[in-house]
Amino acid sequence: MKTTKKLNFIEWNNGILISSIKNIDLNIILIIILDFLFYISSGYLFIFWLQRVQAKMTAFNIPTDITALGVEKAQQLVSDVKAFYFLIIASLVLLLTAIIFLMSIFKGIIWAKTTGTKTTFKLISKFLALNLIWAGFWFVVVFLVSYLVEPAAAPMAMLVAVILALYFTNTLYALFMRKQQFKSILGAIKLNIAKIHLFLLPYSAIGLLLFIIVRLLSLFKFQYSSILLGLVLIVYAAAVRYYVSNLVYEIEKLK
Repeated sequence: MKTTKKLNFIEWNNGILISSIKNIDLNIILIIILDFLFYISSGYLFIFWLQRVQAKMTAFNIPTDITALGVEKAQQLVSDVKAFYFLIIASLVLLLTAIIFLMSIFKGIIWAKTTGTKTTFKLISKFLALNLIWAGFWFVVVFLVSYLVEPAAAPMAMLVAVILALYFTNTLYALFMRKQQFKSILGAIKLNIAKIHLFLLPYSAIGLLLFIIVRLLSLFKFQYSSILLGLVLIVYAAAVRYYVSNLVYEIEKLK
């Protein structure tokens, strides 16, 4: 009986995989280009921000002997340090907001093309609002992890947070493209928790194949090997997106 169930589950997954492959069309070229543009533009924004912060830090000189400054100058230095700290925080928030804005445009079109949804200004606007809410939630999670978790355990906790974010986000985007409602957030959380046993095997296979691809490409060492790895991963992500969206829709039907 258990063997029959396992075979039925594998056949069911194979059916979804075959259907996903059939859904892949020339839109995947646009999807790959948009994904590439998103990561390039986000990377340049981050580098620009980092350079500006480094320039400010270089210009910001703190005396080695603060006690020699006197009370008035020491207080002024403390105020300058606080202002500099808040400037970095504000600029970081601005950077993340800009990246979310870019992500909403590029990823919105990407997921719309993947799921066969018509791309409209209304869709992208709602997708931006969705990402601001969703990203805000995960920023709070990251803050709590960094604040509450012991430093030695923080890297592992952050890794778990990233994996969970990816796990829930893929389902959220797929559901949102179909219904375009903010309650898709709760729907994605409920579906991912209630049907985790149906997601576990497919996502494990996706992760294993990703690991194999990275390991194989790491064997090739030449000047542009990192660029090749990035392009292959973008192509892989584009193909996986078709499968994941179909998987989510099929699992949702089982509710």
